[in-house]
Amino acid sequence: MENWLAFSAATITLLFVPGPTNTLIATNGALLGWKSALRLLPAELVGYLCAILGWSLGLSLAARFVHSAASFAAIAAAAALLLSARKLWTWDMARQNRTGSRAADIFVVTLSNPKALLFALTIVPHLREGNIPAALPYLVWLSLLILTIGAIWTLIGAGIARRFQHFASSRLFARLGAAVLVFFATSLFVTTLLRAFEL
Repeated sequence: MENWLAFSAATITLLFVPGPTNTLIATNGALLGWKSALRLLPAELVGYLCAILGWSLGLSLAARFVHSAASFAAIAAAAALLLSARKLWTWDMARQNRTGSRAADIFVVTLSNPKALLFALTIVPHLREGNIPAALPYLVWLSLLILTIGAIWTLIGAGIARRFQHFASSRLFARLGAAVLVFFATSLFVTTLLRAFEL
């Protein structure tokens, strides 16, 4: 996808699709406020770049084992989502370490986000062949889009919290976010099993 317009359109569309990373980002916006939550976006960026480059280099080195590697990665991703869901479900504003643990959660969930595989295989040019230098300009533009759309999701979460602050507590927002993460984890685990057994 070497056409810049097509690359940008595909990237923006995929990043805007609701998913586990966006759920965590929006939930942090609701729980911590947009100013504090925006500081966590570098964790998302680093997670995406590590995952995309990892998939790219790994798949180019071990193309024969892509299917099994993808299955193991998907199961690990589901486990990471469940761990983050548990942390959100038991979230306590009074005891929460606002930056460290939340940044770690976003990094781990993004690292295991299936969207990274799509970026590595189909969207970012030259990555499937492992040609990192040729892909570098696209990765720079992708990084800017990740931060921009992450900021939008943060503002969405903060806006929803502000609008409903008289009707719902922070714990309710945390548990809603946890429920969404469990849904994504279950879906990912089930689809991985179905593909593995070709049902």
